[in-house]
Amino acid sequence: MKAIFVSLYGLFAITAIITHIWTVIIAFSVGGFFGGIATLFLPFLGELYWMFKMFGENDTYAYIALAHLILAIPFSIFGRREG
Repeated sequence: MKAIFVSLYGLFAITAIITHIWTVIIAFSVGGFFGGIATLFLPFLGELYWMFKMFGENDTYAYIALAHLILAIPFSIFGRREG
């Protein structure tokens, strides 16, 4: 199982960056300047907040953000190569 997470870590990192950029765009357009800046510098809390806020409005984003937040746990444990 560890080999799967190690081999897919790069892909996960790229999609996580794309999801964070999407989150920041949502934050700036819905939450204004301060919401966007806070989300930019607090990625985990920002994505958690906007994920819950977007359920019912932008379900595609909400489910993708939920998947990334859930997958971040095993990828943070197993994803990087050690040594």
